[in-house]
Amino acid sequence: MPREPYLDLRQEAERRVEQRFAQQCEALFAQHREQRERDQRAQAQAVERVAKEQARLAEQKRQSLEAHELKWDEMRNRIAYKPAPAPSFGFGPTRDIEREYREMRRQWIDVRDTIEQGFNERIEKCQSAQDDLRFAFDAANEIQAQRDRESYERLTESQDRTRESAITREESRIEQSVAREFGERSRNAGAEREI
Repeated sequence: MPREPYLDLRQEAERRVEQRFAQQCEALFAQHREQRERDQRAQAQAVERVAKEQARLAEQKRQSLEAHELKWDEMRNRIAYKPAPAPSFGFGPTRDIEREYREMRRQWIDVRDTIEQGFNERIEKCQSAQDDLRFAFDAANEIQAQRDRESYERLTESQDRTRESAITREESRIEQSVAREFGERSRNAGAEREI
């Protein structure tokens, strides 16, 4: 039993519309994926910049503490090689090497603690900045994912609303195309018969 031609046209129109709708969804997914990948690269670069700054500060701290340690060696040597005052026959100042050592050591420790504290604060700020960036990026990514879902839902709702009219338009285009092709074949067949 032959199939009705209008059913074939209808099925072909439905197939084309569904194919077009699927391509629209795929294009939207691809656009969202590309944006997500760009965002992730930019976010990783931002976190990496802060991590590099943190590593630079840690290295600078290490070098500063090493240089400060060398200063201690110099200060200690100055105490050791400083000659005592010449003996005097009266009441002259006597050198108290232990007191000088304690005073210089206290000053050296104070400076070392200041160096460490300054660098530690800057390094901690970098770590906090990294944590803040990650938190902000996670929140922004979640918001963007929600927008992407809403965008997809709007597309599918629009497709559902326009499906029937799109199928009807496509069916009409197919009919016109078939009629045009039939007309051309009829003219070509007639021209061949005349020859």
